[in-house]
Amino acid sequence: MINEKNNWSKKKKLIIYLFLLIITMFTTIYILNIIIEPQGYTQPSYDQIDLNPILSKNLLTESDYKTLFYQTGLGKVAIDELLKNKETGINDIQEFQYNFFTAKNIKCEKIGIITKQESFVDNKGNYKYGFNLAPYKNGYVLITKATHSIGWRHGHAGIITDAEKGETLEAVILGQNSQYQNITKWKMYPSFIMLRLKDTSDEKLNEISNFSTKHMYDIPYGLLIGLTNKKNPDIENIEGTQCSHLVWYPFIQNGYDLDSDGSWLVTPKDIANSDLFEVVQIFGVDPDEIWP
Repeated sequence: MINEKNNWSKKKKLIIYLFLLIITMFTTIYILNIIIEPQGYTQPSYDQIDLNPILSKNLLTESDYKTLFYQTGLGKVAIDELLKNKETGINDIQEFQYNFFTAKNIKCEKIGIITKQESFVDNKGNYKYGFNLAPYKNGYVLITKATHSIGWRHGHAGIITDAEKGETLEAVILGQNSQYQNITKWKMYPSFIMLRLKDTSDEKLNEISNFSTKHMYDIPYGLLIGLTNKKNPDIENIEGTQCSHLVWYPFIQNGYDLDSDGSWLVTPKDIANSDLFEVVQIFGVDPDEIWP
């Protein structure tokens, strides 16, 4: 009888400990989410200026490009592309500037069991686009900080595979194979980064994009892909992928390692910080530190 009471007492203590552990775990996750959610979008902390004196020039200096980047989020390649038609380009650039400085409503909600995502919404809570996309081409890489899980802001990444159709290839969520997406969805993310390989021809970018289409489409989502066999030498039988691996893998097969920290797992942050890229466009991130 005494043994039974002792056993029951031990079981009660174990149940209490487990209950407290679960409460502590969920409380910690809740607090971590509260801490990191404001990090999903950065509003410029400096003043908006008149861009006409710069945009009216026939030849822009490096200082001009830097000013335009801080005022619009557009990199040199985007500015040059827009100004090919100066009449419409100036107006377009000024619209980028307006959106870059305009505060917007943001909603954070669950998109998976442990994953949350921020999106732009109107005053009624309906999804809306928050900015325009800079001119883009095949092989450009897209990144957002908008997704986070269990207090870790891991973000999301994709690659443009058909610029004419506005098509991207992405590994979106656990349980779904990699699939084509419409690029317009990226305009709903409060943070956005568009990147292009430095000093690289459009032909090479098309090669990388074509590799993605041929080898990375309809691949099962693998949450732990890269932990044991990051490079996966058998390109005809890729067992799984996740968003950053899907972007990184076609580039490494073409001689470009986008993993900026060289660790055991490539992440969207690693790709965003790669020195191999130049910025085409940013939105909702700090121009000084795109992803610190």
